[in-house]
Amino acid sequence: MIKIDSEYTDFRDDNDEKYPYGKAIPASSPNSVDGTPWRALWFNDLHGARQAVFKKAFGNTRGYSGKPDNVEESDFLDALLKILSDIFSSRLFIFEVLGSHVVIPWSALGVTYSSSKSYAVIATPMGNIEGLMPSGTECRPDGLHIYMRRLVDGQIIPLSLHKKWGVDKWGIGKWNEYSSMRVIVQFAEVEPHEGIFEN
Repeated sequence: MIKIDSEYTDFRDDNDEKYPYGKAIPASSPNSVDGTPWRALWFNDLHGARQAVFKKAFGNTRGYSGKPDNVEESDFLDALLKILSDIFSSRLFIFEVLGSHVVIPWSALGVTYSSSKSYAVIATPMGNIEGLMPSGTECRPDGLHIYMRRLVDGQIIPLSLHKKWGVDKWGIGKWNEYSSMRVIVQFAEVEPHEGIFEN
């Protein structure tokens, strides 16, 4: 990003708080030259930013359409959507779990745990189970602890699915053993914010 200052042009606005690095101004008439000029420096700054977004999204600068962007087809929009999709998917995990209390190792999340960091976690069991609730979570040195829960008669109780009689073939598995279920985990490192909030 460049700054539109005296080294760029004399025709600019330095006093708009929304544009701390300078603001362009229009010419006083269609034929006058007292407005902010389009110079190569400015054009390259804007076009370079778009190219940087494209490279960030796709890993290189190949694969662009070669056509000007429009409301129907836009390389720039495709790149932005790819970046957003990558950010979201890199923090979304699906785990197969057993029992009402499970521990997901930090390595499975690609995280180097530190007690000085703050984490945001949402764990949601998958399934059509009556009273199913979002899982409780706790970050500990040994991993992400997930507490499966359900609401029964107004009480929150641990959720642990057990295999029903006849599910496995004779001789396979143990009596009343846990049945696995899937949990969607959204995970991110966050910056803590200090402050007191009142109603």
